[in-house]
Amino acid sequence: MNKRIFTLLLTTLAFAQADIDSDLDRELRDQTATSISIIFDDSGSMAPNGKIGQAKRAFSAWLSAQSEDTRFSLLHFANGGQIAVPLDKNTRDEVARRVQQLSPEYNTPITQCLRLAGAQIQKRQQQNPSSERHIVVIFTDGHETQDRRGNQGVVEEVNNLTSQGIEVVGIGFHGQGDYMQNAVTNYYTADNETELAKGLAQVAAEVPIDADFEITESEKKLMAQASAIPLSDPSTSQPQPSPESDPKKKTTFPFIFIIALFIIVTQLFKGFAKK
Repeated sequence: MNKRIFTLLLTTLAFAQADIDSDLDRELRDQTATSISIIFDDSGSMAPNGKIGQAKRAFSAWLSAQSEDTRFSLLHFANGGQIAVPLDKNTRDEVARRVQQLSPEYNTPITQCLRLAGAQIQKRQQQNPSSERHIVVIFTDGHETQDRRGNQGVVEEVNNLTSQGIEVVGIGFHGQGDYMQNAVTNYYTADNETELAKGLAQVAAEVPIDADFEITESEKKLMAQASAIPLSDPSTSQPQPSPESDPKKKTTFPFIFIIALFIIVTQLFKGFAKK
C-alpha cells in the first residue's frame, strides 16, 4: 500500500515538473525569437525577363526552410505601400502564400514600407517587451519613386531603423539597390534566382561583428533571470529562466503538490477503513 502511494506521488510530481519546464521553455523561446519583416518589390519593373517568377521561387524555397518559431510579416507596394501579412506567430506559410499571389503592377514606395515596418515593430515592442530580434528585409530591383527625397529618403529611413537596434538587410536585384549599401546592416546583390537564394540564406544567419549593441531594459531583466539559474551539466539540461521571476510559476508547483497530498491522504483513509 505504501509503495503504491509513493509511486503515485512521484508520478504526479514528475508530471508537474514537466509541465513547468515546458512552460518555461516556451516562454524563453518567445522572449528570444526572431522576427523578419519582408518588403517585397512587386513594382512594374519586376515584370520583364521573368524577374517576379525568379523572386517568388527563391522566397518560397527560403521560407520553407525557416523555423516555424520565426515570426514573419509581408509588406509590398500596393496602395502606396501596405502590410499584407501583419507580424505575428505562425505566419510563415501565410507569407509564402501571399508572395505567390503578388503581381508586378505598382510604383516603388520603399520609404513608406520602411515606415510601416518600423511602426509595426515599435508597436509590438511596446505591447510585448522582450529580447526579440527584429530584421527588416528590403528586396527591390529599383529606385524610390513616391517619396520626394528619392533614394535619399530610403537611406534616411534605414538609418532610423538601425538606430533603434533593428537590423536591415538590403537585397538589390538585377543590378539595382546599391544606394542602400552603406546604410543597411547587410547588403547582397543578386542578378538571378540562384544569387537571390544565396542572399536570402544569409538574412538571419549572423550579426556583423562591428555592429553596435545597446542592451535594453527587457534584455537586462532576461539576463538577470539567467544569472539566477544554478549551473548544471549542459549535456543533460537546457538553461531555463528562474521560476521565481514569474509569480504564475510560483503557484503551479504548490497547487500540484496539494492535489498529490490530497490523493495520498484519501488512499490512507481507504486503507484504514479496509482494516
